[in-house]
Amino acid sequence: MKTILSRKNFITLMLSVAIGLTTSSAQAHEETEIIVGHTAAGQFHVGLDFPQPIELDPSIFAGINGYATGELAFHSTILDDTNSDSFQLSTESDFRFILLAKDPGMELTVFNGTNFVFMNVGESYYIGVSPFDTHPIWNLVNGTPGNVYSMTLKLRDLNGIYPDSEPFVLSFTPAPIYGLQIKSASAGQATLSWSTNAVDWALESADTLAATNWTTITNTPTVSGTNYTFDINTTEAQRFYRLQKF
Repeated sequence: MKTILSRKNFITLMLSVAIGLTTSSAQAHEETEIIVGHTAAGQFHVGLDFPQPIELDPSIFAGINGYATGELAFHSTILDDTNSDSFQLSTESDFRFILLAKDPGMELTVFNGTNFVFMNVGESYYIGVSPFDTHPIWNLVNGTPGNVYSMTLKLRDLNGIYPDSEPFVLSFTPAPIYGLQIKSASAGQATLSWSTNAVDWALESADTLAATNWTTITNTPTVSGTNYTFDINTTEAQRFYRLQKF
């Protein structure tokens, strides 16, 4: 937190990063689905029709450090689609996924009844019978934005109706976090600045940190080199500013 005083009034600058499962965060944090069905030949069909690597925001889960999400889900298909050779699964099956490999720092975090623990390679994760909508916690304990971290899985039907799936890879990367900078510009004026790489972030303001409704500033910022800049009046009453992912 950085504070600039101007006469008897002040402006406090706060960086607030939208994370986790809130509807106000990145792309409203729409659920990303691994769609599971079977082919006409009786093999698993695993649909990974989403961009990779998947960005992970800082963890909002108590006891889980680093970056994490529960919004990447295993979802049984609800349609029979002959064009993609994917059909609804038998309700007589009982599904698990098996962790085959993981990069250092990349974890699947599970609750053992007492604590959160990491899955070991070779262990299985309960999915259950179809239909299912299962949300593991994908956790990058430490990582560098821009780097990619992967894990390899396969699906298994304990009742043997379907053979094990082919291994498939999921890749993740830490979401970049952009900070606000503030500096005096002239008497009664200050300038906020932040990276032009923050294309999916909005500048917001409120008159208190406890505000439930922050106001998006719709005025177009100025581009100065590799930063956006926005001038604010420091003679006004107290205001808080943040960057919020949308």
